[in-house]
Amino acid sequence: MKRQIAGVCTLAAVAAAVAFPLTAANAAEELAAPTFSHDGGRFTESKTVTLTAPQGAQIRYTLDGSTPTAKSPLYKKPLVIDETTNLAAVSIKGGATSPAEIEGYIIKTDEKPLTSFFVMSDVHTSALTEKNRGIWKSHFDTLASINPDPDLIISNGDQINDNNNNTAPDHQVVKTIFDENIDRLGLDDTPILMSHGNHDVGNADMAKYYGDWFPNATGGYYEKTIDGQTFLVIDTERYSGAQRTWLQGRLAALSAEPDALNTPIFVVGHRPTANTVYDGAQASNATLTADLSGYPQAVYFSGHSHLHLNDERSIWQGGFTAVNDGSMSYTETPHDAYQIYGNALWDEFTIPTAQALYVEVYADRTEIDRINFAADEDRTYTNGAWGAYQAGYPFASAGTLAGPTWTVRLDGTTPEEVRANFDHTAAARDNVAPVQQGAPEHTVTASGADILRVPAATDDESVYGYDVRVRDAATGVEALPIRAGAKVLADFQIAPRPSVLEIPLAIRNGRQADAPLITLTKGTSYIAEVTAVDMYGNRSEKTTVSFVAGQVPDTTRPQVTLVSPTTAGPSKAIDIRVDATDEVGLARIVANIYQGGTLVKSTQSKATGTTGSHVATVTLPDGAYTIKYNAQDAAGNISKTSTFDLTVDATAPTVTVKTGDSFTVGDAAGYDKVSFKLHDAGKIDRLELNGVGKDLSNNAWSDLNFVKPGTFGGVKGENTLLVHDVAGNVTTVEFVLR
Repeated sequence: MKRQIAGVCTLAAVAAAVAFPLTAANAAEELAAPTFSHDGGRFTESKTVTLTAPQGAQIRYTLDGSTPTAKSPLYKKPLVIDETTNLAAVSIKGGATSPAEIEGYIIKTDEKPLTSFFVMSDVHTSALTEKNRGIWKSHFDTLASINPDPDLIISNGDQINDNNNNTAPDHQVVKTIFDENIDRLGLDDTPILMSHGNHDVGNADMAKYYGDWFPNATGGYYEKTIDGQTFLVIDTERYSGAQRTWLQGRLAALSAEPDALNTPIFVVGHRPTANTVYDGAQASNATLTADLSGYPQAVYFSGHSHLHLNDERSIWQGGFTAVNDGSMSYTETPHDAYQIYGNALWDEFTIPTAQALYVEVYADRTEIDRINFAADEDRTYTNGAWGAYQAGYPFASAGTLAGPTWTVRLDGTTPEEVRANFDHTAAARDNVAPVQQGAPEHTVTASGADILRVPAATDDESVYGYDVRVRDAATGVEALPIRAGAKVLADFQIAPRPSVLEIPLAIRNGRQADAPLITLTKGTSYIAEVTAVDMYGNRSEKTTVSFVAGQVPDTTRPQVTLVSPTTAGPSKAIDIRVDATDEVGLARIVANIYQGGTLVKSTQSKATGTTGSHVATVTLPDGAYTIKYNAQDAAGNISKTSTFDLTVDATAPTVTVKTGDSFTVGDAAGYDKVSFKLHDAGKIDRLELNGVGKDLSNNAWSDLNFVKPGTFGGVKGENTLLVHDVAGNVTTVEFVLR
């Protein structure tokens, strides 16, 4: 939800936010998303959230950060959110689905933290423009919606975009933007700590512009104590000599204090340490890793890599704890993924997602929440040109969570015991494979582009991407030059993440818009193989789809008509005829017979061409039955299954002679008069006596009384009586009249 928190001063107006895109089918409806009774944020108890949709619309929701679909849980009553999660919801009415609304709820106990602070990095802001001011207004509003009075804000290196050591005045842009929001939100008493990054020019310049936010103009390292918590800020561009000696000394001195083993020491530096967090191949500072490894209570925050926080490898525990703090400008994936850019896959690894950490320190633990400040659907490149990071603000995804809370516990009386109780070690890494949620489908756009629609796989942590391989069906040769080991990004970084990925089967290698577009050959048969891969490389089962490039797949269901039976009976047997039609071609027609929900007889016929019929005669015991019938075409589309209820009656009526002189005089050798009792459970229809008929009005019981010569077709001598039931069963009685 877009947050705009009022403040003392007013920034320049910001442009309207970019809405989530609708599909063509949905766009015409303009259906509004549900509204939430509570914005996201941090809460000290469970939060009951009421969702409201437009009149006549139903609401579907998810609690796992995915975009809801028509198959997602149906909202029936207010939702109780009792653990940290993302709640997403859509309105559905008729054939229209609204954009998704999403909120992030951080659920805590009523225990008050000793210290709370935010850690961000890679601000990369060098222009005092209306857009940058608008973006940072949104970011600070998100910060305040989680904690309006944090004890500390850390900006961990790369405040500006300098690449040539000649843009130091750009630091004034960052200082101005931060000051404006601090004043607006009343955060004047909140300390700011900054570290020196590789894009920040020099320490002296930073000290000049930031003052108390960066107090060491010569060495770039310093110590701050906030509410009893120690923060050691270092300059990872120059980690050696006096600075290294200082850090080693401070770690040793702090670890000698009472209860030091169970008290975190927060170390803040721009670059990650070697062989710890997964850092996008930008690891450095091997000596820093060695220096921290002797202190399990050390918690090291780093940026620089821009690696997204959705990855569980952004926290590492071994000799100490290392945590990636994301990026506030753009994030990166490891350089092994293609992104979806319009009509092609692009070999690109940057994403305009802004993320940071919210940290709470308690007596027995440190809790770290991963916050999305901007995770709307967007790309860093447009038509091959570098964009300006996030495009729409305030951000609809602001305040959502990039993953569950990380907890750092320092339990133990020795360093070995503390490390043995770590939760985020290599030994605890995920080995559960993703699960595919259906086979991919091939479709063709109006412009003739081939698209692979892939239902999003599920995973116990997070799906990273999809290994997509397209091969010529005849030769087996790969048809798209996707790099070995490279995947199509799952767009996990978007909040809410998509439930279906529409992957263009075309590649534009390189970032340039005029790079050659490699596509499939129209009219050629291909097989696409899709495997879901999680952050750790665990792989799902493979799914496949066969298709012809450029050929619109047949998705139209056949039409069926039940020609026979036409009435519910009863009938002696079931005479079935089902006609079917299909625009492309039929495969089979089916008519199954059920009794009480149990299949008792299956009949079907193969069919070819665009029209066909299935004919069958089925004899069954007396009773009530249901015919269920449908048709399948050559593309696998199945018609709507229709039903027809009927009754089978194969038992002929019973005919008995009534006794008593008032009804019958005589015996089987001959009668002066005779009367008959007629019965049939399926109802008597009519009778014929020597060709003279009588309608008996479909009664279960009936009579033929006082028959004698000259009465109702009776004749002296041999007589023939035929009794018919409604189903067409006939009982014949021969008798003699005198």
